[in-house]
Amino acid sequence: MTFIVVGVSASSGSPGALRMAAREAQLRGVPLIAVQAWSAPRAPSASAGRPPAVNVDSNQLFSNAERALREQVTETLSEQEVECRLVRGTPGKVLLNASKGADLLVVDAPRGSVAVSSPLLAHKLVYRASCPVLIMPPSQAQAG
Repeated sequence: MTFIVVGVSASSGSPGALRMAAREAQLRGVPLIAVQAWSAPRAPSASAGRPPAVNVDSNQLFSNAERALREQVTETLSEQEVECRLVRGTPGKVLLNASKGADLLVVDAPRGSVAVSSPLLAHKLVYRASCPVLIMPPSQAQAG
């Protein structure tokens, strides 16, 4: 089975990437899978070896993040059927795994300036993905 994967940022919602991936999925007649990486936040530490004052319920946080992903996708692509997957892990690993066997992987370019020494997700995806990668330029990321 063929399909298209789109990476969805928790901060921006990746509307440009979602719209482009949705158009491609419709043109090709294949399913669209929206994927977002998730990692549990660290519990606040307490001083002097005491347990933290706040307990973090990672299952509830995960459920909330799943709901937020579905809402972001629905807000951008209200009419189109999209499978949404929130996956524990780093964005690079999650997107590379999700795109195995895909026809196309679509992501937004990084936002803002990035230090020269920092690893770029888009660069990693281009060189390691097993399918073509479409990176939406910042000028198109919010375009309708």
